[in-house]
Amino acid sequence: MGYGLHEKPPWGVTLMSALQWIIVTISSSVVVPLVIGDVYGLSAEDTARFMQQTIFYVGVASFLQVWKGHGFPMMEAPAGLWWGIFLILAQLGASAGVAPQQVGQSFQLGLLVAGLLFVILGTTGTIGRIQRWFTPAVTGTYMVLLAVSLSSNFIKGLLGIGYQHATEVRPGIALFSLLIIGLVIFFMRIKKISSFAVLLAMVIGWIGYAILGWTEPIKPASGLISWPQLFFWGPVRFDAGILLTSILTGFVLLTNLITSLAVMGRTVEQEATTRIYNRAGVFTGVSHMLSGLSGVVGMIPLSLAAAVISVTKMAARLPFMIAMIALMVIGLQPGISQFLAALPTPIAYAAMLVSFTQLLGFGLRDFTSIKMDERAITVIGLSILSGIGVMFVPAEAWRGLHPLISYLFGNGLLLGVLLSLLLEHVIFPQKKEATPERG
Repeated sequence: MGYGLHEKPPWGVTLMSALQWIIVTISSSVVVPLVIGDVYGLSAEDTARFMQQTIFYVGVASFLQVWKGHGFPMMEAPAGLWWGIFLILAQLGASAGVAPQQVGQSFQLGLLVAGLLFVILGTTGTIGRIQRWFTPAVTGTYMVLLAVSLSSNFIKGLLGIGYQHATEVRPGIALFSLLIIGLVIFFMRIKKISSFAVLLAMVIGWIGYAILGWTEPIKPASGLISWPQLFFWGPVRFDAGILLTSILTGFVLLTNLITSLAVMGRTVEQEATTRIYNRAGVFTGVSHMLSGLSGVVGMIPLSLAAAVISVTKMAARLPFMIAMIALMVIGLQPGISQFLAALPTPIAYAAMLVSFTQLLGFGLRDFTSIKMDERAITVIGLSILSGIGVMFVPAEAWRGLHPLISYLFGNGLLLGVLLSLLLEHVIFPQKKEATPERG
């Protein structure tokens, strides 16, 4: 590790690392507001405001976690589970005659309640006890399925599919993505600049896109400062189905929280203790309550941060804290937000692909610590094959079921992890070694 958690790099290194964290965090967050804005029928102005609000609260939540929560440099970002449910229920609501804005209002209440649930679990020490359920077989399954589930988005993204509404592979962008990947690998091999490999590749890629005319025009800002608002979607609205879905999703997200912290602990060479799990749970609850108050998608620590640190060898907290403060400032200034949000998504996907591969490595590393007997192979094999298999089932096949059931069985990552927990602790529990009797 180049710089450990509590080390203070030289100011030049600190500022460059902070800039890298800003770009990586924004790249991990800006896609969600764009998709939500499209599905919920927001105007271009409202979508930009929703993106700016998301950036601000990502900075707030991430800073609180590294300062008073788990203490690791892990960016918070809209959770995939919340994002998926947000989209599914918007589509189902539209078919049932419920306006998208009303769905958003109900989600605000659901996020507030889910946040309260996290705070209770953290303050009572329950999270610390729950983390014992997440053995290497479970965390390994989670990381492998997470890598597999995200791989499609990464590959499609770097091939140019979806960029500027493209529905086919764009050969020029695909070749340019290969160049960016090559740059990341090249910079990683140069010791003095290896910590900034992702950042340098993104900057060079963005300049290249601008020269080739592949960038989108930057939209002018409506003012210098725009303060975040409460309840973006309007006053909270009670919906029993969405509230129940939110509570259950909160429990399921414990998987993400616990495994992300375990992976980060191994990456920075500091074990995630029970105290860290509980403090992280409390502040994850705080971030969810902030999401409910502001109307943005619920946030969770990203495992991707561990992959970035693994590649850059930069685990110091100071650059990360500076980056998150800067992110809050960016979230108040529409002009900067509009500029940074103009980063072409294929560049972000290509530059982060090398870091992304670390996620798969973390899962495989967990499996190597297990004795691969018949029991372990059954638990891991059934979980991974079931999870990956479900990823290939068309979403339309679950449409006739209740939204909660369709999301549970239609989400390969979620189903695979829950199945691994069931197999590991209920169906095939690990037998305790008999204690020899004392004579």
